[in-house]
Amino acid sequence: MKKEILLTPGPSQVPPRVRAAEARPAIHHRGEEFKRIYAKLHSDLKELLNTKGDVFILGSSGTGAMEACVANTLSAGDRVVVGNTGKFGERFAQINRAYGVEVVEIKKEWGGIVTPQELDELLKREKDIHAVFITHSETSSGVMNPIDKLGKIAAAHGALFIVDSISAIGGLEIRVDEWGIDMLAAGSQKALMIPPGLAFLAVGEKARKAYEKSKLPKFYFDIKAYRDSLAKDGECPYTIPVSLCLALSEAIAMMREEGFENIYARHRRLALAMRAGVKAMGLEFFSQHQSFVETVFRVPEGIDGVQLVRLVREKYGVRLSGGQSSYKGKIVRIAHMGYVTEHDILLAIATLEMVLKELGFPVELGSGIRAAEEVFLNNKI
Repeated sequence: MKKEILLTPGPSQVPPRVRAAEARPAIHHRGEEFKRIYAKLHSDLKELLNTKGDVFILGSSGTGAMEACVANTLSAGDRVVVGNTGKFGERFAQINRAYGVEVVEIKKEWGGIVTPQELDELLKREKDIHAVFITHSETSSGVMNPIDKLGKIAAAHGALFIVDSISAIGGLEIRVDEWGIDMLAAGSQKALMIPPGLAFLAVGEKARKAYEKSKLPKFYFDIKAYRDSLAKDGECPYTIPVSLCLALSEAIAMMREEGFENIYARHRRLALAMRAGVKAMGLEFFSQHQSFVETVFRVPEGIDGVQLVRLVREKYGVRLSGGQSSYKGKIVRIAHMGYVTEHDILLAIATLEMVLKELGFPVELGSGIRAAEEVFLNNKI
């Protein structure tokens, strides 16, 4: 018999309470019971994102919300800046180009971030930039871009600031209004602890004004349809995944019980423990700019990274993620987002120690566990 634990950067673990809520008998998405739940979800998401602007719920993956950010604010031929620090920054660039938008990329080697200085310098050089697109927590490389600082730079140059916070929402503090985020895309299957299938849009005043000038085609992702339906009937304009909304309602209830600030502190604590364990095992971090929802390390020379991830899963039931694209087999990604606790971290470190030892890497058994335990003992929430 083997139990499995999911520590991949999405989908993430779904708590039993949330699974039970999702399994409730279906209710009508136009009925009064669901309208009350739907209204509460919008209010909760505004609080979670620290915004007084609009928030819309989409039946979509996070990529749908990313596409909505483009389709609702721009026109063909507009010029934008995209911070490409990994797979999902690259996706923002691809979406823009698919709509005929001209993209100026700040393209970094994976593991790097976009700094305020380089964004400022680029915006001084480039003219007629309508928007800046950036990924908050880039799960392909594990980095966290300085969103709070980059927004001020974009605003100073008159550009919209549009952020992918798909893997950040629920795990990292997000202050949409304070940080000058004009439009934000988020998703359900990361730190919010529910399965894939819901996406979220936060829309500020500048983005609403940009919508009035936007000439890109849009239908399902047209934010006016969501705003009008919500204002008139308290509904989604299209059929919403009702069961996922019930799951989200329960997940947010769990988050309130823990406290949002305590959740952010827990994610930082889990990250510190995992990184202490990785360092004690003699492994090298992929980046020095890591997000608190994920730890990424380089596969040691002479070790097969694909085999490492496979053995950890097959022998011990711990599901980690390897690298993507050109980094396949070269890095290992361990997510600690959402429904993750101390025992998950200790289990992941213990299994890594054993598999690395089996593959010939000179790790001292117990070294990573001891380092993580010291973090947990000395860093109480």
